[in-house]
Amino acid sequence: MPAQHEGPALGRRATPEEIGKALAGARRIAVVSHSRPDGDAIGSTVAMTLILRDQGLSAIPINADPVPEGLTFLPATDQIRTPENWIFPDGGEPDVVVLLDCAGKDRSGTRIWNRLPDSALLINIDHHVSNDLFGHLNLVDVSAPATGELVFRVAEAMGWTICPQARDNLFAALSTDTGSFRYPSTSADTFRIAAKLTEDGADVGMISQQLYESYPFRRIGLLRELLSDLRMDAEGRIASYRLPLDMTNRWELKPGDTEGLIDLIRAVDSVIVAVFFEEMPGGTIRISARSKTPTVDVGQICGLFQGGGHRLAAGARVAGALDMVMNSFINEVEKALNGIN
Repeated sequence: MPAQHEGPALGRRATPEEIGKALAGARRIAVVSHSRPDGDAIGSTVAMTLILRDQGLSAIPINADPVPEGLTFLPATDQIRTPENWIFPDGGEPDVVVLLDCAGKDRSGTRIWNRLPDSALLINIDHHVSNDLFGHLNLVDVSAPATGELVFRVAEAMGWTICPQARDNLFAALSTDTGSFRYPSTSADTFRIAAKLTEDGADVGMISQQLYESYPFRRIGLLRELLSDLRMDAEGRIASYRLPLDMTNRWELKPGDTEGLIDLIRAVDSVIVAVFFEEMPGGTIRISARSKTPTVDVGQICGLFQGGGHRLAAGARVAGALDMVMNSFINEVEKALNGIN
């Protein structure tokens, strides 16, 4: 094991250049993101790993869960390792861990931290408003719509090359976490980065088709069933649906199959808040919430359930029965809606 880390105390904010310099001085780097990874998590993880390797650095991408089927088309995603299945070429331990797109250290899962040394310098790169600056060095920008944008800023600050494989992963990260560049957090800088990636050869049509027009039929069958049980509350201002565990098993769903389904009910004209409740093994309910207006802060509501995220997009995991959790959460949303009348 490497010697106990003697660098900065936890909680220090850092610039992209400071992050880059810390990475440039590392011997071995573990690049990690959250469990149940989405496009931003996968794209950021792979892009950061490839960018670092192009600088001659030793980096390994790690995630507790498999790459979702719909993202396996992205280059080099097959290089992501499980917490139990990674090793550096020299057999050593990482002296730096980069945690991407995680509002809290626990979002990557306990299996990750069972394998990683406490002595490593922890670099936290994220854009969630609920991030508690858990790293030794923290690049946390809540105005950034995607962590992929922050990875790009680090590479740009250091003058590092972004190879074609990293380029495509970064474009996918930006596209998915901005709702295909539709969400309010999408900025002029986001478009600048996307334009640069496109100028460098990113095939926007191919990547978008793979992301948004290549769903397995089981997703469509699931959607039909979910919509048949659609719940509308608060005079149509809240739309929600529930995914019981038996439905997950019946459709043999895979990670990523439910990604983006909440946006379909969020798009209803009367809806202000959309919520998706998914029953998980072990009696936990996974909540995903979306709001159309900052005056109804779903990040704050999810915080009441030990979750968090952004004002317009947030989530939580709650122990309890599906219908009980659903009723309790919708009750809090109704309170928030009543507060803006």
